[in-house]
Amino acid sequence: MNKLNIYSKSKTLLINELLKLENFEFKEEKKITQDNLDVYFHSGAINKIASTYIINAKIVIANSKSAKKEIIEKTQVKSEKIHVIYPAIKKPTLNAKDAKKQLCEELEISKKERIIFFTSRTLKTNGVKELFDIVMSLNNRNFKIIIASDSEQINTLKFQIAKYKLDDKVIFYENFKEMDLLYAACDIFVLPTYVKNFSLSILKAMSLKSAVFVSATNSAKEIVDVFSTMESPEDPNTSFKIDALLKEKADLKLIKKQNAKIAKEFYVERQKERVLSILNIT
Repeated sequence: MNKLNIYSKSKTLLINELLKLENFEFKEEKKITQDNLDVYFHSGAINKIASTYIINAKIVIANSKSAKKEIIEKTQVKSEKIHVIYPAIKKPTLNAKDAKKQLCEELEISKKERIIFFTSRTLKTNGVKELFDIVMSLNNRNFKIIIASDSEQINTLKFQIAKYKLDDKVIFYENFKEMDLLYAACDIFVLPTYVKNFSLSILKAMSLKSAVFVSATNSAKEIVDVFSTMESPEDPNTSFKIDALLKEKADLKLIKKQNAKIAKEFYVERQKERVLSILNIT
């Protein structure tokens, strides 16, 4: 059986799952030629190299509808050649209620306090300043903010946010390894990002029963509802929406449950099935 040559600039969870099957072979970049790339999984910017892969590949997988639209506009390839498969996540193993209890005990805070979570490798471009502006506008004060990133990012942030005077509200995690615990323990995940490429953190938060807010700038807006979408990273309505969730326990619980249900559609097993269906592999 001839194997299908697949390529992506990074071996994602979905790519690694496909490579467990005998149907696929990952083509090293230096070995790709004009006619030997069967499936190209595109993400990120459409530069000269990416355009070449898009044009030469028999099938292109884009990770969002907006990415597909951009590909067509910039490369003029036919729409039929491009298929949308959103990023995949693993099925959660943590229980959100247990995680919240564990974290609250470790931090010595009440389980009744809501946890607002924010994490990114690049805090500035993903809207940490905008997050603090949102928080400062909240009327309800029954919350803690958890911010997780590497030490350099956190240390820079500490100097920048002194003016907000939120020392009693903010908890920092530097180089933390058990990130799933923070996702599972949080009640509300906020990402006022300026980054366009699909943010996997939104899916992770949803899968672990968190309410989410993401700016319309980001492709992840395609999987959330209007309530969860910020018109811009500086959307003034976000603080009103978060206030409502901090006040209404039943509404927050319902959104958490709905998000977890939506996230099931993006488990890696389901996404693998979608790829195989596109390629007519049974």
